[in-house]
Amino acid sequence: MSFIDTERLVTMANQIGDFFAPYPHARRVEGVRNHLRNYWDPRMREAFFEYLDATGGPDVHEHVKEAAALVRADTAPVRAYAGPPKQLDATS
Repeated sequence: MSFIDTERLVTMANQIGDFFAPYPHARRVEGVRNHLRNYWDPRMREAFFEYLDATGGPDVHEHVKEAAALVRADTAPVRAYAGPPKQLDATS
C-alpha cells in the first residue's frame, strides 16, 4: 500500500476551495464536489475522508467539507463532466 500525504491532500482540497470561493455558496460547494469526484483518485478521496472522520478537518474550509460529504453520499457513477459549476438557480 502506498503512503498518501494527508497534509498535502488538505492543502490541495483547500486550494480547490479557494478557486471556487468567489462563487455563490451552492455553486462553490458543487464546484469542489465536481472536482473531488471527477479528478481525484479514489485512494486520494478515501484518505481525505478518513482524515475528516478522524480529525473533523479543523484546517479544511467548511465548503470543502460540505462538498466531501456530498461526494460520499453520491452513489451515482462518476460522469466525466469537466466544465465549470453548473448554474443551480438565481438565488444561490
